[in-house]
Amino acid sequence: MNELANTVYEHNFGYRPSNKSIDYLELHDIDRHKANCWLLSPPCQPYTRGGKYLDDQDNRARGLIHLLQLLPRVKCTPDYVLLENVMNFENSRSRSLLVSTLGHLGFVVSEFLFSPTQIGIPNSRLRYFLVARRQWPRPLCDDGSEEYLAWMAANKQRTDDYLQRGRDALITQWPVDPTAGSSPVDIVPLASYIDTAFDPSLVVPEVYILKRKNLEFDIVRSTSPSTSTFTKSYGSKNLIGSGSLLQTKRLEIVENGFNAPERLLDLGLRFFSPKEVALLHHFPYVESKEGDHKTETTKFTLSFPSAITQKQRLQLLGNSLNVQVVAVLLKQVLFSDTIR
Repeated sequence: MNELANTVYEHNFGYRPSNKSIDYLELHDIDRHKANCWLLSPPCQPYTRGGKYLDDQDNRARGLIHLLQLLPRVKCTPDYVLLENVMNFENSRSRSLLVSTLGHLGFVVSEFLFSPTQIGIPNSRLRYFLVARRQWPRPLCDDGSEEYLAWMAANKQRTDDYLQRGRDALITQWPVDPTAGSSPVDIVPLASYIDTAFDPSLVVPEVYILKRKNLEFDIVRSTSPSTSTFTKSYGSKNLIGSGSLLQTKRLEIVENGFNAPERLLDLGLRFFSPKEVALLHHFPYVESKEGDHKTETTKFTLSFPSAITQKQRLQLLGNSLNVQVVAVLLKQVLFSDTIR
């Protein structure tokens, strides 16, 4: 459990999430909520390309596997499911179990590889998304009719055929409808997300830079078209692969520091702030002060308790997702007639 995340959640919503591990949930724990929409983001470590890729054998996958074992037995089957994970989840046994379980329960599934850049946000964060809607019948019930049984059998077969397509079944273009055309998306200028005020706490320490030999630094300017994925390591000494650094001086120089990191020392490199990362993830972010309480105008915004440090804020944001991407999938796919 991430107690820091729970503290931030409580700060924003007024109550603390349960600490009960998902793999210990029982049927009554789920049914008592009567939830018709499940939004899931299971741990990504079992599926990351840089890890051991233990998939469903990783202990951190137990929560998802346990939910899928319970799903056919719950009294209140959800109407809608959305799941997010890292790219490569689509190649996993966990994904096959997820799609098969949903399909055999009457869900129609669509899967996506989706990055914020596809909808004009200057941040690359390619992620796997599954959206599923229970299609039969309306209202949802097992009426035992021949029509119902025939539809369920056909949907099981469609699901099995779908799984045979493997990764080719995923949708990678946006908009989903090919008739909508594929005109270039206008990317919002990165400068509109950046604070111009100087913050010395964001300056990248020279020692972090000089210790990285034979590696290319990911450096952007306010005029750059995009930034790379921010991870939970961002803001630490792990500069490579954790997210973009912002160049604030000598902007006429284009340099990545390969084999000569000392050339970067006078470029004014700094980290993106928690506020900037939150805005690039399209959280409705506001700065909070000690003693601040949510009001009618701020109750749907993200803020951090003052006790949460800058490093901790960046770690939490690195473990999060892009709110606008999820909103688009909910509005234009899961809750519309686009899903197929």
